[in-house]
Amino acid sequence: MYKDGKLTPPRPGVSSDPKPCAGNNGTQITVEDLFYNVVTRKKALKNPSEEYSRILDVMTRYAIHKSGVAFTCKKIGTNVADLATSANATTLDNIRQIYGASLAKELLPVTVDNKEFDFKVKGYISNANYSMKKSTFLLFINREQPTPFANVSWPRNHLSRTPPPHIH
Repeated sequence: MYKDGKLTPPRPGVSSDPKPCAGNNGTQITVEDLFYNVVTRKKALKNPSEEYSRILDVMTRYAIHKSGVAFTCKKIGTNVADLATSANATTLDNIRQIYGASLAKELLPVTVDNKEFDFKVKGYISNANYSMKKSTFLLFINREQPTPFANVSWPRNHLSRTPPPHIH
């Protein structure tokens, strides 16, 4: 528990340092009223629908990145989940579930293991024949999604110069 921005002990005389705990299969995490009264949040997010939309976007990205973990996201009071992935699903299965079979069948695997510069890349990219009105660019660096303000626009800018399908 936090008080005045600092971690507080669960009871007097106990350390306030975090302790590891079991995350058994089927563990559910519920987040409620996180940063509820923070002024920055209130200014950035105009209404609950916008806030939910952003939460769903982040969860969708992590659901694709973290295959092998089941994700479910639904609004309180609804019976249908806006996001539902299976723990048995692969990355491609999650893409198919979230973005549709038409995109999933057009994806090509990309794998790079460069020993000289000590980096690895693993992912998918759509082939030259696939086009859609809205593009989605998912990027994780060292298993983390960069902040929205990080300068990761170079792939999108470079790829936008690629000729449309059937023009190359």
